[in-house]
Amino acid sequence: MAVALTAQVAGAQQPATPAVAEETDALTDKARQLYEEGRQAAAAGKWADARASFLAAWAIKPHYQIASNLGVACVKLGRNREAAEYLTRYLREAPATKVKERQSAEASLKEALAKIASVTVRVAPAGAEVTVDGAPVGKAPLADPVFLDPGKHEIGAKLDGHAPEARSIVAAAGEKLTAVLELKRMSAANMVVQSGPKELPPAPGTGHPGSGTRKALLVGGGIAAGVGVAAGVLLTVMANAQASEAEEKEKTLFDQGYSESSCRGMTMPGCKDLRDTVYAKVDLSNAAFWSFVAGGAIGAGTLVYGLVTSKPVEAAPSVRIAPLLGPRVAGLSLSGQL
Repeated sequence: MAVALTAQVAGAQQPATPAVAEETDALTDKARQLYEEGRQAAAAGKWADARASFLAAWAIKPHYQIASNLGVACVKLGRNREAAEYLTRYLREAPATKVKERQSAEASLKEALAKIASVTVRVAPAGAEVTVDGAPVGKAPLADPVFLDPGKHEIGAKLDGHAPEARSIVAAAGEKLTAVLELKRMSAANMVVQSGPKELPPAPGTGHPGSGTRKALLVGGGIAAGVGVAAGVLLTVMANAQASEAEEKEKTLFDQGYSESSCRGMTMPGCKDLRDTVYAKVDLSNAAFWSFVAGGAIGAGTLVYGLVTSKPVEAAPSVRIAPLLGPRVAGLSLSGQL
């Protein structure tokens, strides 16, 4: 059974001692509820459900009693690296008076360590961030060893103002290793090379003259051109709709024995509606045409303005050296532009 699960299940049939009551009171109500759900799932052999409940309780209250049960659940599920982490923390935090519980935890930890590697990481100076395969695991000095699945891994460390360092190791099941990393302080020159030159923002008032107005005109011109084109598209769609409607009305009049020539000068409702529809189609087509023209003109004008007002390319620095000779002078003449 899980660490303390056996003791807890057996203790459920006996009056709670003051120590157990004090320990239970250390958990919040929600964490205690999840913890009890995990115990019940563990008692039923549902270790996946037990682990999920213990993890939820641990997220609320990282209590050592939850760590022991969580570690045992991970052992049962073959998650030996996680199990070693939780059981090691339990043994580090649990009171020495819990003799039987600690012995059970030690037995479970031994079972997990037989299938993984334990690496003691020593890093100088203190405060450096320790990473395993690129993922941070804590700051030096680490309270517990780093537990690794068998295989190749990289243990690294980094600290501001120091050159990062890493070690590659091949871990084997049941192996205990030690990794020592000593970070060297970097000189000011090396720090500049590592970080790269930083681009300073321009001082207030030193930007390109009129850049704000130019940007506003370019943006406004682009929007106006887009509106013109969009209006042209919309009006074209409406004109096409009117043309389709005119065709339908003309077909209806034709079926009734009328033609376009016979409608001229007549005030019949059908003929009048047909003329109105045709006129509307013509008006919409003209409006669409001029919308396209206006949008295109604004877009072209905005493009030309953007090209004309673009910032000229600055000349590259140049230096010229020439000999300087005279009755009383001998040397070099240096001139140029930065």
